[in-house]
Amino acid sequence: MVREAQVTEHGSGVIGRNEPTEYLLAFTIGALVGAGLAAIWIPERRRRRLPEIVGRRYRRVRRAGSAALDELREAGHEIAGEFREELGATLEAAQEEFRDMARRQLEQVRKALRRERSELRG
Repeated sequence: MVREAQVTEHGSGVIGRNEPTEYLLAFTIGALVGAGLAAIWIPERRRRRLPEIVGRRYRRVRRAGSAALDELREAGHEIAGEFREELGATLEAAQEEFRDMARRQLEQVRKALRRERSELRG
């Protein structure tokens, strides 16, 4: 069974249901024709040099990307080094604080033990 496309009248013509497909096809054909015309209008010697020009631009972009990556890597190493230093200083301060706290508590325990001993003796 053949199925007929539903059509609606619009202004001066008939518009089919597969309208987006037609637009896409027209766009593709137009793009291909435009690319062909651009290729024809480029002078012959420039067409021969085009791969060389594209290669130079690619190498330039690659070098710039490589340099940016190196800078990013160096900055990362610097940040990691600074973080390590700060972390070390923080840990050192925390250890010192812990030692001081332990000393104070031991002194309080000793005092309490002395008091208890003196109360038991006397």
